[in-house]
Amino acid sequence: MHWQDMTWPEIGALDRERTVLVLPVGSVEQHGHHMPTGTDTYLATAVSDAAAALVGPDVVILPSPWYGLSAHHMHFPGTITLTAETMMAMVGDIVASVVHHGFRRIAVVNGHGGNAGVIDVLASTLGHRFYGAARIACLTYFTLARDAIMASRESKHGGMGHACEFETSLMLHLHPGLVHQDRAVVHYPDTGTPWLSTDLVNGSIVRSFVAFDDLSESGTFGDPGLATGEKGERFLAMSAEALAAFLKDFSTWPIPETRP
Repeated sequence: MHWQDMTWPEIGALDRERTVLVLPVGSVEQHGHHMPTGTDTYLATAVSDAAAALVGPDVVILPSPWYGLSAHHMHFPGTITLTAETMMAMVGDIVASVVHHGFRRIAVVNGHGGNAGVIDVLASTLGHRFYGAARIACLTYFTLARDAIMASRESKHGGMGHACEFETSLMLHLHPGLVHQDRAVVHYPDTGTPWLSTDLVNGSIVRSFVAFDDLSESGTFGDPGLATGEKGERFLAMSAEALAAFLKDFSTWPIPETRP
C-alpha cells in the first residue's frame, strides 16, 4: 500500500501496533551518460515496493522525498543536493508527523551511497528523540543484500560503484526506456590508495570526501557493459527478499516504555 494513494480514514484505520511504515530515500544526481538523474530514488522505491509485496498489507510505503546528499556529484549538471542538515530535518519532520499519528515502526530505506552517513546519524538521533513512542531503523538496501549481490556479480572489484553493472541492470529491468545503454562508459576508477574504494557493495571502511569528476570524466564508476534486464530482475528479487526478511523481523521489535 502507498500512503499517498490512501484516504485519511483508511490511514486512520491502520493497526498502529502491526503496521510498518517504509520511507524510501535516494537522490537526484548524475548517473553517467546513460542513466537518469532519478535512478537512486527509482530503485529505493522499487525495492521497497517489492519487499512490501512479499510481506503483505502491514507494510505501507511513504512517498519518497526524492532528494539526498549529493555534494560529491555537483560538478555534473543535473545534480541537486541537500545539505546534511536539511536532509536530517526533512526526514525528521516526516518521521515526527507519522509518530504524531500513532505509528510506531518506521524503516528508512536508503538507495544512495552518499546518504549513508546521514541515515546512520538519523538512526541515533531519531531513535533517541522518539524513544518509548516508536522504533526507527535506517538501512541501505544494497548493503542489506550484499552477500547475494556479491555472489551474482560478474564485474571485478570496482565494477559496481555508480551507474554500474548493478544499478544499470536494475534500471534495464524496471525502466528500460530511461536507459541509453549505447551511451554507457565503462570506467574502473583508481583512488590511488588501498584505503579508499569506490565499490558499491564492497566499499571503504575509511571515509573521505571524493568529488566524482576527480575520478571519472563520465561520472560512471564501474562496468555498465555487463548489465542486463534479466540480471536486474535477479538483483531486484534478492534485494527485496533481504529487505522483506528484515521488515518481518522489525515488525516484532519491542518498543521500550518511556522512562522518567
